[in-house]
Amino acid sequence: MNTTALSTAPDTGEPPTILIVDDAPDYLMLLGDLIAPQYKVRIATSGPRALELATVPPRPALILLDADMPGMDGFATLEELKKRPATSDIPVIFVTGLHDDVDEQRGFVMGAVDYIAKPPRPAILLARIRTQLELKHSRDVLHQQNTQLAAEVEQRTRAEAEALRLNEILLARKSALEFAVKNLEAFSHTVSHDLRAPLRIINGYTKMLEESEAANLSPEGRALLERIMASAQKMDRLIVDILEYSRVERAQRKDSRVDMAALAGQIVQEQKASYPNAQFTIGELPQITADATMVKQIFTNLIGNACKFSAKRTDPKIEIGATPVDGSLEYYVRDNGVGFDSNYAGKLFGVFQRLHSYQEFPGTGIGLSVVKRLVEHHNGRVGAESVPGVQTTFHFTLAPHV
Repeated sequence: MNTTALSTAPDTGEPPTILIVDDAPDYLMLLGDLIAPQYKVRIATSGPRALELATVPPRPALILLDADMPGMDGFATLEELKKRPATSDIPVIFVTGLHDDVDEQRGFVMGAVDYIAKPPRPAILLARIRTQLELKHSRDVLHQQNTQLAAEVEQRTRAEAEALRLNEILLARKSALEFAVKNLEAFSHTVSHDLRAPLRIINGYTKMLEESEAANLSPEGRALLERIMASAQKMDRLIVDILEYSRVERAQRKDSRVDMAALAGQIVQEQKASYPNAQFTIGELPQITADATMVKQIFTNLIGNACKFSAKRTDPKIEIGATPVDGSLEYYVRDNGVGFDSNYAGKLFGVFQRLHSYQEFPGTGIGLSVVKRLVEHHNGRVGAESVPGVQTTFHFTLAPHV
């Protein structure tokens, strides 16, 4: 054991303070001279004075106490020291002229750590002081470790309780989500069956009316009939798109290696039938690991939009490519169509959001919101920039499944 370290107070690095309590000046001087080379010394000539000094910094690390003193004797002083929380842990050694075994036993019972008869042998007294200081230091370290351990146990207990609470919240949310999904599926079935059925009837009867009674209708009547048919078809298209959006919300990724160039080429061929004047350019499109069905839907919506909004140009041009951006590969679809005001770019990807009238460009305003959700399913990002009438670019990134 390192005796040098133990001869100093562990909290300050200074020598420990020893409080000597004795009503005899000669013994105070004797004991003081004996221990002063190794320890700081404070003296008290009575029990009450000892109680005062025991709580005044620097607090004593140990007390040498005479049992036989007038007024408050050593036993009464020890009893009071042990009662008080601030002094109860200070080890007390009786150094006294009372040699009776009964007195010695009484001292130990009351809490003294040692009992030395006067006159003490210097080497024995110093050895016993050191022993008790070492024991006190060990107790203090153990108490500190126990306190720290108790704090860690309490912290871990709180953390486990918080984890349990959060787990319960997650389970509740999972149940709520599963319930919401079931309700959404039931709603989708209702929309698909119960709402579309009347529309089919409306469409059927208006076509029959157009075929059988068109000649008997006035121009105004035929115009009204055409508006009814167009509105019914628009409503049917809107229901189909809402169902598509709900399916996207519930969709689960099934990743595979996707040939982006082949996929874009396939979609371009499909679009050429509706937009024969469009000029398509497909740049280098690296392969990616993603859900092929979702990626096809993303490209179909973006390329279809580019075709639709550039169709009024005499030279509609659509460019499809990819470029590295911030460590990710960003795919883009660019056109030279009508474009949009960049101040309203944030509205593009919202459900039912349109920046052009239905009469100018038919559509329900759901396609880009579907694109956004599909990109989010891939932990990616989507955005758009436009210079109206010059160039419009939609771009997106797709991240690996996590």
